[in-house]
Amino acid sequence: MLKIVKKGILCGLRIKEDFRVKKKLIRTMVVLVLICLIAGGAGISMLIERYRPTTDREDLYTYFNIEENNTEDVILFLQDEDYIPDRTEEMAKLSGEYLYLSYEIVKKECNSRFYWDESAQTMVFTTPYDIYKYPLGSKSYTVNGVEENYKCEIVKQIKGELYVSLDYVKEKSDILYEYYTEPRRLLLYNQWGEVSKKAAVKKGAIRVLGGIKSEILADVAEGEELFLCYEMEEWACVQNQYGVRGYIQKEVLGEAKKENLVNKEYQGPVYPSISRDKKINMVFHQMSVACDGGMLASAMEGVTGVNVVSPTWFFMSDNNGNLVSLANYDYVSRAHNMGLEVWGLVENMTYDISTYQILSKMESREHLVEGLIQAALEYHLDGINVDIEALSFDAEDPYIQFIRELSIKCRENGLVLSIDNYVPTASSAHYNRKEQGIVADYIVIMGYDEHYAGSEAGSTASIGFVEEGILNTLKEVPKEKVINAIPFYTRVYKQIPESVATESQKQNLLLVEDSSSEYGRYLLDSIACSMAQAERLLSEHNVTPVWQEAVGQYYGEYISDNCKYLVWLEEATSIGRKMDLIKKYELAGVAQWSLNLAKQTIWGTIAQYLE
Repeated sequence: MLKIVKKGILCGLRIKEDFRVKKKLIRTMVVLVLICLIAGGAGISMLIERYRPTTDREDLYTYFNIEENNTEDVILFLQDEDYIPDRTEEMAKLSGEYLYLSYEIVKKECNSRFYWDESAQTMVFTTPYDIYKYPLGSKSYTVNGVEENYKCEIVKQIKGELYVSLDYVKEKSDILYEYYTEPRRLLLYNQWGEVSKKAAVKKGAIRVLGGIKSEILADVAEGEELFLCYEMEEWACVQNQYGVRGYIQKEVLGEAKKENLVNKEYQGPVYPSISRDKKINMVFHQMSVACDGGMLASAMEGVTGVNVVSPTWFFMSDNNGNLVSLANYDYVSRAHNMGLEVWGLVENMTYDISTYQILSKMESREHLVEGLIQAALEYHLDGINVDIEALSFDAEDPYIQFIRELSIKCRENGLVLSIDNYVPTASSAHYNRKEQGIVADYIVIMGYDEHYAGSEAGSTASIGFVEEGILNTLKEVPKEKVINAIPFYTRVYKQIPESVATESQKQNLLLVEDSSSEYGRYLLDSIACSMAQAERLLSEHNVTPVWQEAVGQYYGEYISDNCKYLVWLEEATSIGRKMDLIKKYELAGVAQWSLNLAKQTIWGTIAQYLE
């Protein structure tokens, strides 16, 4: 009986102990479940937060980096540019109720024909027939000397910088703009043509960067059209109608559509040109003293096919814009009787002058134009040829302004304006051939001086050099206006061994180290020769020239007085190759430098290509 009781007691104790263990286990499991639920909830919350777009907004004053109390500066950005917050030098200005752009922005982005003349403190603007002058800080201005008025100052200084009225610039330029407030910003449109747009298929947001955690710049409503700038994998760069540019999810946007962006408010100027109904065949007539009609007739004896003569008559002689003239009425009269037009040439190389000083000052620039036009009318010229060489880079704007103003006066008086230009290179880009090709009648490529006095030895005008000059000019000037000038001269290069060179030669000539030469080291000299002189030199030394296909010329060399002479000839075959290019590219004609250097037999070769 006692055993049974003890066994019952032990069973009861075990049951109680099991219950306690189970109870403790349940509590532990509950705690673990709660921990898991809390952790899972936190994880889910973090996951949700990770993929939930932020609703934080970017303050536009902060984004555009402008103070809210700044009442003068206006943020400026172009239709095709992302705004650069630190680009404060390109701010527009608000003066009273009128907007102003810096002169540099006007020139670069709106209209390059606005020209600031520092000497006269006046802005100048030209059209095909008119010259506008806007004095600094004035509402009054003149058009061809006649005074007019505007609603505000057209040109003014703000904090020492030059600014131009945006509304006035808009009247004269192919631009549009939108002006917005809070913050003040100016969206400038200056490029036209096909653009891409996309409409929002649902609500969205334009963000600072491509990511849902990037701050919102602007809300986008369903159906709102946005300019499409470019697309990435999941985001697109867009711009809304208020000029706010940023990034939006591509899933918000529909299909792209093309739209032609045009400026219906602007009618651009039309520059009429004088164009002959025949190919131009112009010969330059170089002279240092006045020539009359008899001298012209003598020089032209045996010449056929030429229809224009350009005598070197006008020389820029001082920094006030004065000219020395060799013009002669009898010469012009005889030329006209011979069926020749006369385009008087003006140059800047004979006298010790500063071309920059002459062209950058309104008074001297206008005096030069007036002097040329007066002489052209007095002597009954048919045109003016401008041959300004060695132009300094700082004279880029004054030079093209001179060309614009001269073109107006030539147009008024029915005078042909032709302009001589180097074969295009980086060093002559500042001549602005594109603008020349708009305002002038003919652009003459000086297709020679590939090698020159002081350069290494080589051809004066190899066929590749000439063709490259034509092709690069045609990138900026229409073929109907391009005349290619060819040389009637060559250079004879002389290699002088260093061992026999004089001290003067050693000091003044180019020293060449050439391991392939029998001299090793030599001084290089050269002289310019006419076509006949060069041929005679080779003949006198019993040299039979050899054709060089790559150069497109005959080449010869000889030894004399312990020196080596190298000659690339200009003759009928080489000239014919150059004329082939003029015909191939359908140019307006040919010019030759110069009448004094030609062989009589060459004229027939040239004429047959222009028939």
